[in-house]
Amino acid sequence: MSEGAYFRDADDYHDWWSYSGTALGASSPGETFRMLDEQLSQAGANAVIAARFLDENDRGIDPQLWRRAFVFGHVGLQVSLTLRALEAIGAVGVVRALRSSPVERSPLSLAQEMVRSGNLAPGEAAEAIKGVRESLAVGLAHILGDVPDGLPSAIPQPRPAEGVETREDIRRLLDAYVSAHRDDLARDVARYGDPRKHPDFDPEAAREDRARRIKRLNHLSYQRNAIDGLREQMGKLNSLAQKEPPESPRLNKVLRKVLDEYRSLADNSPEDLTREVQGWLREVERFRDAHPEVLRPKASRDERVNARLAAIGPYEVSYDRDTPSIWWDDPAGMACDWAALRLGFHLVLEKRPAPSRVAATLDALCDECGRLQTRWPDLRTGLERHVVDFFRRVAAGHLPADDRAAFEGDDGEFSAGKILAAVEGGTIVLTRHFEQPVHTVIHFDASWDEEHGVEVQLDEDGEILSWF
Repeated sequence: MSEGAYFRDADDYHDWWSYSGTALGASSPGETFRMLDEQLSQAGANAVIAARFLDENDRGIDPQLWRRAFVFGHVGLQVSLTLRALEAIGAVGVVRALRSSPVERSPLSLAQEMVRSGNLAPGEAAEAIKGVRESLAVGLAHILGDVPDGLPSAIPQPRPAEGVETREDIRRLLDAYVSAHRDDLARDVARYGDPRKHPDFDPEAAREDRARRIKRLNHLSYQRNAIDGLREQMGKLNSLAQKEPPESPRLNKVLRKVLDEYRSLADNSPEDLTREVQGWLREVERFRDAHPEVLRPKASRDERVNARLAAIGPYEVSYDRDTPSIWWDDPAGMACDWAALRLGFHLVLEKRPAPSRVAATLDALCDECGRLQTRWPDLRTGLERHVVDFFRRVAAGHLPADDRAAFEGDDGEFSAGKILAAVEGGTIVLTRHFEQPVHTVIHFDASWDEEHGVEVQLDEDGEILSWF
């Protein structure tokens, strides 16, 4: 460490920068580098960018592999500022190799172009796939800090060009650069402070705070980019609400998009929303107040049928097609003490069916629902046995030993209580295709298989169909 120098070496400066609160919320490495150039001294920006290049080439300096695996987004900005940083520290061999080598398109962009053009020659396609796999493997291994199982064969060995500095050479050059520019770097600290010197400084808490700030800035950036599209969707919704009935599939589709975005954005605190998005949220709220009928389309023109649906409990209606889909969050007569169940009615009919056809189909679904409610106490017990047996005979065999052990009781056997506790909810769906009998499927979400869960089908007599 030079006399009077604030930082021991390049690692110390990079460590300070990571807690400094600068260059947060960028959309790409190039954008991060631009922000570094604006917020730090040029020497500071060069030190961080060169350190990042060194970190990304952790297995050896390979300029071409670096381009393929780590250069994306604002490519020109990223490459030009990396070249400037490497030239500033004196890594002339790497700079020469990067400038003299032809710029290659990334394997991913080549693969995308092949798909768009229809040029899927086997040899070229295989080469493109190999390139994508190599780039992903290099990036993933870098993020994880290790080479995961199955990836070693996919990761190419670095192939340094002639005259390119080694990692050790670049490390020495970078440390010397930091020492030579200690006054510039000290001014960065004077401008932003050094959180590490605070007596209550907690590195882990500081990293978590940095991640939260980055997430917030990225979300604000998303809002700024999304607002034009949000306004366009709101304009479509207002227009359709003026000329189409609440049961219009087109109106329902746009309404769901708007309400989905509304729910996602309204969950944020006001300080995490742009002024424009806050205004858009108020516009959605005004629409809801002015058009309550749009939010509550009717399932049928026959009020008798609507009354039957209401008897099952409060429900929601949506129109993806010309027929309604109906959902209950808490259907009457279908309580289950180990899983919260939703109920859905699906209708499959011809295009633009007569109102009487819709009413008759809903009547058939209500009839079947009534039979299900009557049989529910026995059926619920059967479903409990089915889920437990499914886990013991099928699902457990696909789990790692440690995961299986979590479901074992003190006697070493699988515990029914632990199995049922892992069921996270379920849906009962009654579907009628034209004049066919109503088909019932019950799906349970389960933590042991988040992708598939457990699916149970009932036969025409309402009995559980078991295939294991």
